[in-house]
Amino acid sequence: GICAAGILVVASILALAIPSAHAQKPDPGEIHGLRLGLEASSMTMDGFGELACGSNGGPPRQRLDDWKGFATCRAEASGLHEVYARFDDEDEFIGRAIDDPLYAGARTGTRVAGHPVILSVLFDDDGVLRGLRFISDPRASPIERRMAHLLRLAIINHYDPADWTCTDLVPEPGETPVGGVFLKQHCEKVTPERRMTLDARFLRKPGQSDIDPATGDYTSGQFESSTRFELMDPNYRKP
Repeated sequence: GICAAGILVVASILALAIPSAHAQKPDPGEIHGLRLGLEASSMTMDGFGELACGSNGGPPRQRLDDWKGFATCRAEASGLHEVYARFDDEDEFIGRAIDDPLYAGARTGTRVAGHPVILSVLFDDDGVLRGLRFISDPRASPIERRMAHLLRLAIINHYDPADWTCTDLVPEPGETPVGGVFLKQHCEKVTPERRMTLDARFLRKPGQSDIDPATGDYTSGQFESSTRFELMDPNYRKP
């Protein structure tokens, strides 16, 4: 259990130790052992507790026994098959068994740089891993959800801050800042190895407010805070 917990923490993408000058730099393409170019037929379930067909950030659909089941998932418009993947949460059960929610909470779930995410793996028709996608989990606690937009900074820094192109989008009618902060940003970066897109939001949507107009009390969770990241094979072409 302790060993598995350590693996979960260490394997979280972006939570990589800063290498010494002589150490080999970690490959930033890895997420919990997943990387572009892997083949579903040779991938194992080590470290993963559940696979299912994905729904683009929504809840999982039909369960899959292993990665080879990707073909049963309906292809997206891109031609890729989305597999939802959840990290093994064995340690959550350990935490419950010893009645220590802090033990469990600090070590479990599908997290990237400490943020709860919904992780998807995208395969082409031949079972080659062509893309990785993660979206901050809207089911997280209000405190964690409020921090979700900060995942964008960890991603940009991890994949080298140089050469990102970011565009700040204008507010739609009724969209307002949260505590004086308004973030609605789209970023892209393309290298020979990766095509990356990043969307982040921190705002109140129309009708959301920090004060309940009926009671005058402060509201909890009435805001949108999110990060969406896709890392794709730049050589992939829809068949």
